[in-house]
Amino acid sequence: MTIHENLARIKLPAEPALVAAAVGGDRVALERLLLAHYDPLARRIGEKLPPRLRATLAAEDILQLTFLQAFRDIGQFELRADATFGNWLARIAENRLHDAIKAHDCTKHGGDLQRVQDGAGSDGSVLSLWDWIAAADTSPGSIVAREEALQALQVALASLPSDQGMAIRLQVLEGKSLAETATALGRTSDAIRGLVHRGKEQLLAAMGRASKWLKSQ
Repeated sequence: MTIHENLARIKLPAEPALVAAAVGGDRVALERLLLAHYDPLARRIGEKLPPRLRATLAAEDILQLTFLQAFRDIGQFELRADATFGNWLARIAENRLHDAIKAHDCTKHGGDLQRVQDGAGSDGSVLSLWDWIAAADTSPGSIVAREEALQALQVALASLPSDQGMAIRLQVLEGKSLAETATALGRTSDAIRGLVHRGKEQLLAAMGRASKWLKSQ
């Protein structure tokens, strides 16, 4: 059963109520909306991702950029009968994919395109982050749960304050040293330790919330 089907079975509050709460600043409501739309949005991006980009770009990269923008811009979403949250999210995703395609085409004669850096959302990156915050459970019975957990982790990563998210991306996902991360962000090493620690706590809290929403009934 997919994450989308699980959420549907749990009888979440009606989407308009969640959207209204998210627009009003309820970030937990937005987390729930993004999880509910994860599967259809991933399929949509996957279908539109040109074959020539698949060696350097994954649908998860576009998803991460989409979620980052959703957390940043949700307050601008207009509550109208003809404007659904799903369509708004899909437009963001298509714009981010268009930007990636444009960047690829502009650089194809100047060397290989590097994987999108701001997103850091590929399967490998998310798995690295998962291994960092929790012991990996590879038992056969946990495969579906782990897949759902990785999706929830994508949403949780996008929900972090920008400084915490960047510190984690640089140090955990890109493997930079504490000193390199501090230099890149213009912070002290102690400040980076604090950002990473608080970011990890927020990721764990978000994963805990998601586990309740994803529990099959």
